[in-house]
Amino acid sequence: MSIVNRKVFLVKGVVQGVGFRPFCSRMAKELELGGSVQNNSSGVIIELYGTDKNIKTFMERLIEEAPPLAMIQAIEVVCEDDVPEGLKDFTIRTSEKQEIQQVLIPPDIATCDDCLREMRDPGDKRYRYPFINCTNCGPRYTIIKGLPYDRTKTTMACFPMCEDCSREYHDVTDRRYHAQPNACSRCGPTLWICDVKGKRLAINDEAIELTKRYLKMGKILAIKGVGGYHLACDPKNDEAVRTLRVRKRRRDKPFALMAKNLDAARKVVFINEMAEKLLLSPRRPIVVCPKRSCDRLSDYVAPNIDTYGVMLPYTPVHHLLLEDQDLLIMTSANLSDEPLVAGNREALRDLGSIADYFLMHDRDIYVKIDDSVIALAGRTPILTRRARGYVPQPYISKDLLPPIFGAGGEMKSTFSVAHDHYIFTSQYLGDLKELSSISLYEHV
Repeated sequence: MSIVNRKVFLVKGVVQGVGFRPFCSRMAKELELGGSVQNNSSGVIIELYGTDKNIKTFMERLIEEAPPLAMIQAIEVVCEDDVPEGLKDFTIRTSEKQEIQQVLIPPDIATCDDCLREMRDPGDKRYRYPFINCTNCGPRYTIIKGLPYDRTKTTMACFPMCEDCSREYHDVTDRRYHAQPNACSRCGPTLWICDVKGKRLAINDEAIELTKRYLKMGKILAIKGVGGYHLACDPKNDEAVRTLRVRKRRRDKPFALMAKNLDAARKVVFINEMAEKLLLSPRRPIVVCPKRSCDRLSDYVAPNIDTYGVMLPYTPVHHLLLEDQDLLIMTSANLSDEPLVAGNREALRDLGSIADYFLMHDRDIYVKIDDSVIALAGRTPILTRRARGYVPQPYISKDLLPPIFGAGGEMKSTFSVAHDHYIFTSQYLGDLKELSSISLYEHV
C-alpha cells in the first residue's frame, strides 16, 4: 500500500469572495492533488493529498498566482502527516462558521474589463445589465451582513438565482463561481427612475436613457451607487451647478467629477504617472489633480481653487450613464455634516429638496461608504479620505498587538480597532454632533 502525504493549511487574509476556492480547485486538479478547500470564519482551509513535490508547487503557486483581488496575509500549517490512503478528488466543501471570526472582508471593487465586454456585447445575456459582476469585481463590503461570506449572508439573499445564473455559480470553471452578487436581468436587482414623490417613470435601460436625457436638460439627479447616493448634474451647465450649490447649501466646497475615461479626464486636469495608476486601479478613488486652463466646465464646480477631484466610473450604471457624455458631477448625497444617504425611502425624504429625479435600485446597501479621496504630493499619494475600495482592508503590523479601540475625533470621525497583527480603520463617518452620524458610527 502506497503512503500519501497529507497537509492541511489555514490561509488568512482577503481570501473569501475573490475566487480563491475555484482557483485552488483548478490548480489541485492540474497538479493531480486530492483533498478539499473550505471557507471558515478564520479564512480558508486547504487539505491536500499527494506527493511532497506537488504540494510544495501548489503552495508556491498559491502565493504567486492568487486571484487579483486576493490578499494573503498568512499561511499556517494546521496538520502534516503521512496516510496509507488519500482523497483522489479535490472538492469544494460547504462553508463552516466558527465561534471566533477572523476572516478579512474584501472591499468593493470596480467593474472588471471582462464584465464590461459582456455588458457591451449585444449577444450576451447581460447586455446592458446595470448590475453585472463576477468573482473579480463588484460590491463586497457594502452588502455583507455576516461571515463566512456566502450569498445567504448578503443583501442579495432576497434574489434567488435563475437556472443560468445558478449553473454559473456552481460551476468551478466559471468566472462567476460563488460570486455572491451574481445575477442577471431575469433574477437580479432592478434599476428605475422616479420623481420626487416616488412615482416610477422607467426601468433598467429605459431608466438609464431617461436619466441621461434629464442630465443634458440641466436637471439634478440622485443616483444610487454601491455605497450610497450621489448627486449628479452636467458640470458644463452653469445654472445646474449653481442650483445644486444652493439646494445642497454648499457655498464653495468643490464638487467631485466623474470622467468617462482617462482621455476625458486629461481634458480638464493634468494627470501624472501616479495619478493615472490610482485612477485606473480597481479601487477607483477620487484623485485631486491640477486644473487645466480651459473653459469647458462651469466656474461653480470648484471655485477659487486650482484643482479638481476626478474619478473614473466604477459601477456598470456609471459606465452606461457616461456612454455619450465625457463628464458628470458626482458629489456625495448628504446634508451638511450628515452621513451619506443610502436607502431609497431615506433618499426621497432627505434629498427631495435637492434632486429633481432619482435613479434607484433594490439591492440594499448594508454598510454606507463614501468615495475615497487621494491628494498627491508630487508622486506620493496621500489618503485624505479612506473609504470605498480601501475599507475594510486593514493595516498590518509586524508585532502582535493588544486589543485597542481608538475612538477618533468628533469631526470627520473614524475609529480603529487593533486585533492580532491587524489595525482595522473604519471609513469616514461624518460629524458626530449629528445623531445620524452617531448611529452610523455604532453600526459600522
